[in-house]
Amino acid sequence: MKKILCLAVLMSASPLMAAEVAGQVGFMSGVLVAQRADGTVKVLAPKSQVVEGDTLVTSGNGYAQVKMNDGTQMTLRPDSNLKIEAFQFRKDAPQADNAVFRLLRGGFRTLTGLIGKRGNPDAYKLRAASATIGIRGTNFTTRLCNDKDCSDDSSRPAGPAPKVVGRVMLLQGAMVAKEISGDVRKLSLGSPVYEGDTLNTDPKSQSVVAFRDESRITLQESSSFYVEKFKYNKATAQESAVLRLLKGSVRVVTGWIGRANHDNYRFGVAGATIGIRGTGFDAWCNAGCASGSGNSGATQDKPLDGAGVYVWAGSVVLITPNGSFDVALQQAAMIARDTGKPVQIMVVPKAVLENGAPRPDSIPVDFEKEFGASGEGAGVYVTVHDGKIIVTLDGKVLNLGAGESGFASDEELMRLSSMPNFMGVPDQNSDPNPGANPNGCVVAP
Repeated sequence: MKKILCLAVLMSASPLMAAEVAGQVGFMSGVLVAQRADGTVKVLAPKSQVVEGDTLVTSGNGYAQVKMNDGTQMTLRPDSNLKIEAFQFRKDAPQADNAVFRLLRGGFRTLTGLIGKRGNPDAYKLRAASATIGIRGTNFTTRLCNDKDCSDDSSRPAGPAPKVVGRVMLLQGAMVAKEISGDVRKLSLGSPVYEGDTLNTDPKSQSVVAFRDESRITLQESSSFYVEKFKYNKATAQESAVLRLLKGSVRVVTGWIGRANHDNYRFGVAGATIGIRGTGFDAWCNAGCASGSGNSGATQDKPLDGAGVYVWAGSVVLITPNGSFDVALQQAAMIARDTGKPVQIMVVPKAVLENGAPRPDSIPVDFEKEFGASGEGAGVYVTVHDGKIIVTLDGKVLNLGAGESGFASDEELMRLSSMPNFMGVPDQNSDPNPGANPNGCVVAP
């Protein structure tokens, strides 16, 4: 094997002719070869040049990092074929940038460089199966699979992937999600929401978020809303939700969770629980409630200076350690400042009755499209780790942002409800085999 590979290196050591040098090989393990546009084959080693027209092929146990001239870094996984169909990069000519790659087999992870970030935003394209992926400065993983689970790939990692529990369906202004880790990500239309997220809207901003069980909430300006727990699986009848309004105001229409067992749905505000009965309601948490000072109550003359609820569909029960109060249709209740008990608001404020924020059930949502898709059949899968991409197929367009995954086959294009487990690959800054033979003649043990 060693003799054959080394002989191939010597036989293919001819000049690069007029082919455009596009980049060079970084770390690698196993065997990496390049089939040139003229049909010749070259076995590559670390620091080997790759040129426009090359089809890069990794062995069944090999990984390879390729660094392109514009700063793009790609890590090819085992048994992958990637063709550099076009690559033009000149530091002083951004409008002439052009990069087109075609994934023929396997998969890879990419951290994009300058092409597509300067000059023409459509200059960087990846083609796989019948789909085209337009890059907008991003970090993403792509896999081309022969079946829906890539089950023919024995190297796929185990373990659950994060599941999307909600999605932003309307956004006016700005909103971010603070994760349990403390990381903050900016949300946009279509962005996913995960269990453990705290959603925060800016002043003069509002958003409608739809959840998997067909419930929806409207977050009004300067509001903070914690998705503490959310489990819903229609097939297994698994359902439970714990949601908390930390400050501001929300409008809520409940979904399937809690319809069979009301105790499965818990909505909290300032130490109180709003028990649902299949309903629509507005809740608020202002002043002492929002500051967490411990005095979360309000008074009849200032019912919005504390915690409260108004029902516009169905009914709820407002429960505190000091008692409970059944709130009927078109009634409102608050936590009394002096006693801590839930009591009826005798005169509902005009600001509550004429709430200008959209009712969440007024925003149309295709729940099957947003949450039901899991990917079917052979095709290309893509997961965005940072930035955004645009996937096109026969005139259809799918926009994906950070944390989102999509799937495209010859006939369908869909957003996935969660990242497939098989999408994991090594970080492209790591050395998969620091002891690799520098001359590229790799011998299996």
